[in-house]
Amino acid sequence: MSDWSKEDFGIRLKALREQRGLSMMAFGAAIGTSASRIKDWEKGKNAPSAAWIAKISERFNVSTDELILGDPKTSRAFTASSSSNVDMLYERLRENLIITKVANEQDEKMDQLYSSLDAENKERYRSGRGRRLAERELLSILTELPKKDVLELLELAKIKKRWQ
Repeated sequence: MSDWSKEDFGIRLKALREQRGLSMMAFGAAIGTSASRIKDWEKGKNAPSAAWIAKISERFNVSTDELILGDPKTSRAFTASSSSNVDMLYERLRENLIITKVANEQDEKMDQLYSSLDAENKERYRSGRGRRLAERELLSILTELPKKDVLELLELAKIKKRWQ
């Protein structure tokens, strides 16, 4: 066994994700985190906590030893010869299709929302009073969202700010 390093962990994590045929977004959704966090882990910028390693291990049926140290002796990775693994693969495929479908539906809803904003609504939020109204409305919406969604929105806002 070799010593642990963030870079080697990132390589193993990327190999696991690609072996399962998942995008960073789908992989993150499967364990309850963002694609940007997955990217940082894969690039070796950050290391996941023990709790995240346990989630990945449990969700993708690999041992923590293999994730952390790359020990194939304790690996429980997918083998096509086992029918239970085939069933597990089918279930994961269904989950990924559902995640993709939900993401597409959300994209369509956002497109409809943006297209419904007309000039009157834009003018409504332009003044100082309008911005405060928009802040109150946004806060009321955020308090109803799950924490995961709020954090994802924050990540998207940071990305958008970098693009501008």
